[in-house]
Amino acid sequence: MTDKHKKPLVLQVVGYANTGKTTLLAKLIPLLEQEGMRVGVIKHDGGHDFEIDQPGKDTWRYREAGASLVAITSQTKTAWIEQRPVPLASLIDRMGQAGVELVLVEGFKREAYPKLLLIRESEHRELLPELTNVAGIVHWQDEVYADLPHFFIDDASGLAAFIRKLR
Repeated sequence: MTDKHKKPLVLQVVGYANTGKTTLLAKLIPLLEQEGMRVGVIKHDGGHDFEIDQPGKDTWRYREAGASLVAITSQTKTAWIEQRPVPLASLIDRMGQAGVELVLVEGFKREAYPKLLLIRESEHRELLPELTNVAGIVHWQDEVYADLPHFFIDDASGLAAFIRKLR
C-alpha cells in the first residue's frame, strides 16, 4: 500500500447458498453510494470456472491465444481479465488504489475480515462458531442474537447505518 490511497474498510457477507447475499448487497450498494461512499464488490466463485468473455469475441480470442492479462476499456467501463487466481488481499488493495472506501466481499468464509453472516433457517446458525470476526447477523426469522448486532433481511437502511459506523 502506498500513501496515495487509504486502505478501504472491508466487510464480508457470508452464508449458505440462497440466503440472499447478492440481493442484500444489491440493496446496500445504492444506499451507500448515494451518501458518497465509493463501494467496490468482490464475489467469490467457490470452485467454479466462471466465464465473463463470450466465445468468439476479441478478448476471448486473446485469452485463448495465451495472453496472461487482457483488458478492455470503453468510454464508460473497463474490465481486466487475469488468467490466474488473485488473492483477496491483492484485490482489496487494488480497489483501494482505485479510490474505493468500502469493499463488500461476497464469500471467502475463511478470511479474517469482519463478516455479516446471513441466516435464513435456524440450522444455518451452525456456521457461527466456524467463522472468525463476525460483526453482525442478517436473519430471515424472528430469533434473538443477544451478543451480536442483528438485522432482518429487509432492513437494508439499518444495515447501511451500521456499516457507516464501522468506518
